[in-house]
Amino acid sequence: MTVSVLAGLAMQSGAIAAVHVGVRGQWTRRPGALLLAVAVLFHGTTELMQSIWPGRNFFRAYVDQQDIDDWMLLVSASILLYSAAYLLGIHLWQRFAAQERLAAQAPGDGRGLTSLRLRWLLPLTLPLLVATWQGRGALQPVAPLQAAQEGQDERAGLLAALAGGFLVPLIAVIGATIMVRYGARWLVPVLAVEGLALAVAGTRSMIVFAVLLTLVGAALHGVRPTRRQVAGIVLVVAAFCALISSTRAVAGREVFDANQKAGDRIQALVDGGSSIHTERSRSAILDDLVYRFDGNTFGAAIFNGLQGNTPPVGLVTVRHNLMMLTPSIVNSDKVAANDLKVRSEEAYLDAEFGLSQYVDWLPTIFGTVVAYDGWPGLLLVAAVLGALLATVEGWALAKFTTARVVLLVGLAHCALLYESGPQMVLTTLRLTPVLVVGLAAVGWIRQRWPRRDQPARPATSGPGAVTPESVQVAGPAQEAPVPGAR
Repeated sequence: MTVSVLAGLAMQSGAIAAVHVGVRGQWTRRPGALLLAVAVLFHGTTELMQSIWPGRNFFRAYVDQQDIDDWMLLVSASILLYSAAYLLGIHLWQRFAAQERLAAQAPGDGRGLTSLRLRWLLPLTLPLLVATWQGRGALQPVAPLQAAQEGQDERAGLLAALAGGFLVPLIAVIGATIMVRYGARWLVPVLAVEGLALAVAGTRSMIVFAVLLTLVGAALHGVRPTRRQVAGIVLVVAAFCALISSTRAVAGREVFDANQKAGDRIQALVDGGSSIHTERSRSAILDDLVYRFDGNTFGAAIFNGLQGNTPPVGLVTVRHNLMMLTPSIVNSDKVAANDLKVRSEEAYLDAEFGLSQYVDWLPTIFGTVVAYDGWPGLLLVAAVLGALLATVEGWALAKFTTARVVLLVGLAHCALLYESGPQMVLTTLRLTPVLVVGLAAVGWIRQRWPRRDQPARPATSGPGAVTPESVQVAGPAQEAPVPGAR
């Protein structure tokens, strides 16, 4: 490990420590803090993996160590600047913004996710899940050129778009609603069911995101897992991720492509599970672990190109992204009328900087933004992004409503998509208001026309239970543990 990499790790560690103190350890309640954690995972923790298991990451064949060193210093400085702007934004919001205080009350009065019911959420989610099982919903990501050759830009139309955008957050909201209403004793079983439901899609990130977003929704209501439950969650997630890696090694990635039926997918998962002990599967699992978090190779290649003869791309891809965000009902020809470089920001940068379009890169937000205007633009975007997220989440946390809780879950989903780059984050962000309005409307309808039978109340005993005695009102100098309060 070089001196530059060590210096970068030191800067990232400082950013993590400062934010941990600034948010008082409440990482799952703050999307801005989650984005920092994900950025450090893809730019810092990955270097530890490369040093422990050298030679297992095929990405590193495209860059040399000097490129990694230069990029590591720049991206670490950007992460440090992001954390400073984020903490400053939190401080200014707490000091100057109008604070909306919440009266002391136990959840279960119809606020937050307690206003939702499974009989409303399941009909919204099951069609998307069934479509995904049949290969017509959410699909695994592939390289841009491969996606274009397979026609995935035009796959399954509206149903695929809805499943890709809403399936994971809806499943997470269902899980969090169960946690809030029945207590954290059901946490590990619920997350295991989420993993089973999403494993058929063949995408590890969907399982990880659903689990984390469930924890975000529960934490916003004061429901947190015990240490034993955290260990159980890690084991559940690791088991499903290993199962998918083993299945891909045994049956190939093609078994999870579009139009592959549920029966074929389930049989492939069974074969993968039965072969997970073999050397082939164990090697595939370790290879996936090492390369899957490498967010530095793409950024290093882009930054190296900028230091050579390749000029910054400016805001060309930003305009392309915004054009592709227009609804199909407004611009029905946006896919057919534009080539791959317009439809995919990653493909555009691949072509401009001489990278292979057959590789499914991990572009990351910072790795993509550096292509816009070099290192000055990256530092500026990092500072603005930190301050903006602090302001938005501060406003959302100031009042405890269904809409604001769902908004925070949606923002957390965007933060977890850091690896995919700005285009995917903007696409998900576009769908977040729809999710907020839809679930807020469901909660409003339920409050206006409640059932005559007594609804289930949050658990008052067991791990993670919420009791009236545990609810306090925030004082001027401390943050309240009231569900959803600042």
